[in-house]
Amino acid sequence: MIKIKNGKKDIEMRFGIGKLDDIDKALGFKVQDRVELGEGLEKLVPKLESGNAIAIAKIIKATTRGQQHSPKNDEELEGILVDLIKEHGSLKKFGEIVLEDMGENVLTQDVINNSKALEAKEI
Repeated sequence: MIKIKNGKKDIEMRFGIGKLDDIDKALGFKVQDRVELGEGLEKLVPKLESGNAIAIAKIIKATTRGQQHSPKNDEELEGILVDLIKEHGSLKKFGEIVLEDMGENVLTQDVINNSKALEAKEI
């Protein structure tokens, strides 16, 4: 579990099944505004590795939803991202920390391992 701050309040990034479903939807896509295709978890690893600000904001929103101090709007999400950059030097570095944490979580380690296996095949 990763703790981040929203202003001065701590919130936790949680990767339970409901949160993973939220991430899948947030990073997935819609076809002709009718059909939602998940596939967001497959995009999760490369987006974290690259430090993609939009994806990291969506991941933060999904993994902190329901907590008392979770970000309520884009301004709060932007503030969290800026604080993460100040703390870690870049969103790419923060993404690496999230991936490390996910690699230790039973529910998410296969996503990480499968992505690493695909990368190894491409090389």
